[in-house]
Amino acid sequence: MSLMGAAVLSADDFYSWSLSQLSREFGVARETVGSRIRAAGIQPSCQKRGHPAYRVSEVAQAILVPVSLSDGDIHDPGLMVPKERSDWYKSENERIKFEKDTGVLTSVEECREQMGEIAKMGLQILETLPDMLERDFELAPEIIEGVELKVDALRLTWAEALEA
Repeated sequence: MSLMGAAVLSADDFYSWSLSQLSREFGVARETVGSRIRAAGIQPSCQKRGHPAYRVSEVAQAILVPVSLSDGDIHDPGLMVPKERSDWYKSENERIKFEKDTGVLTSVEECREQMGEIAKMGLQILETLPDMLERDFELAPEIIEGVELKVDALRLTWAEALEA
């Protein structure tokens, strides 16, 4: 086997890959590779057969950890390519369905009903507090009256909070 006529590649050329090569090696669609490279602002290191080639060391992070992830905007569908956006919505719907089925997530109506029940129980205790204080501790009427005013103010605050 003869090596005559074979070109020797420089290290720069060896580690510079085209979009297709990067796509194949990283297992990511060629369009996604291109969009992530553009989003990261990476410039081609050379040209191979008339097409831009990029240093693997520069693009690896951009491909594996997209800009949207590193900026904390992982859940911004507006920054995703259509396939990723579709996959994201499908996964979010599945997550929400799972969380509802397991009881981790409840509807707004259920939450309001539960909060109303909790407030009602608390208010029942507070409504009887002045009577208990008067009967069991024989407190002065002025003190009982002050407790009643505080309970009334609390009831009003809770009602406004539940309406909001």
